[in-house]
Amino acid sequence: MEAQSLGIMLAGLVMAALVLWLLHLLRRAVRALRGWAGLLRRPRLGGLRLAYSRALARSESARAAALAAEVARLRVELRLARAPEPRFQRAKREFARRFHPDRLPRRTPDRPLRIALFREYWAVLRRIERDG
Repeated sequence: MEAQSLGIMLAGLVMAALVLWLLHLLRRAVRALRGWAGLLRRPRLGGLRLAYSRALARSESARAAALAAEVARLRVELRLARAPEPRFQRAKREFARRFHPDRLPRRTPDRPLRIALFREYWAVLRRIERDG
């Protein structure tokens, strides 16, 4: 009986080893299939990626050209805006020199009216200066 149980145990060990060996072979076969499938698929995907990247580069170059044109246009506008700026600053200073309420005598009858007018126009001049 002891020999019989030893035989059963030995048969179980052989069966377990056989199952493990089959699983190992199956795992290697799956890896090989993945590798072959990857080799078959890569050139096509690589071609698609290359075509996509070329299309992306063309669209980006068109976008870069449009942005360069916009920068050139804005530089021209800035140059034109800076040209009248000194004249505007001189006009603003002259307006302040002539009409600022601090330059009026305290007892002038039209002082409140001139203060209100100065504040209103000064706000407009500041808005023009800020917004361009």
